[in-house]
Amino acid sequence: MDHHSFRPIAEHEWFQRTGLWFTRVTSAAAALELPDVLPLPDNRPVILAANHRSMLDLAVAMAVFARFDLSSRIQIRADLMERGPGAKLLHSIGAIPTSTKLRESSERASIEAVSAGHLLSLMPEGRLCRPEEWVNGVGPGRPGVSRIALATEAVVVPIGFSGTECVWPRGRLPRVRWPRPTIRVALGPPVELAGTNHADNAQQVMEAIAAVLAGLNDPYAVG
Repeated sequence: MDHHSFRPIAEHEWFQRTGLWFTRVTSAAAALELPDVLPLPDNRPVILAANHRSMLDLAVAMAVFARFDLSSRIQIRADLMERGPGAKLLHSIGAIPTSTKLRESSERASIEAVSAGHLLSLMPEGRLCRPEEWVNGVGPGRPGVSRIALATEAVVVPIGFSGTECVWPRGRLPRVRWPRPTIRVALGPPVELAGTNHADNAQQVMEAIAAVLAGLNDPYAVG
């Protein structure tokens, strides 16, 4: 597929530069095993949905986008865009703030992005779940992914991130280890959601992500 058939976001050039910078930084702490190809549909709107274990997940996602010269609107927790050292950067790459309070505006912006031909990326868990909440390597998904997919007739492509939690565990500072841990990323086949039971649809997406993790031999997933 010609991945450039997805419309670049307005911030594409800076998005790419940021992705290359994240690639270098992440590679210093981990061995990155990124996909060689991105098997994305070329005739449908696409939502990319990944698991969320670490604050490093965004950096790894940006490295994938940089590798394939892609840009995406990305849903990000609103509090991270309101304050802290990364807030300005998140705004500069065109991220969409999301929270329970901002659900309607966030979903509206996401639907507009997909309808305009952009990729949309999100993590249906909506937060960093504790490991004890994981089932087959993933936490519970929230229904927003279903509402957006059905509103735009988009397919959902599941993505598995394995190993980011070894570099930047939940609730701790990043750590450098030697030998470097390996971070693996893979995509699964598109998921077509149907019906209006958004909770069930979100669970279907999370099960698809768990299947990708199992294919990566993730230690928390069941093959």
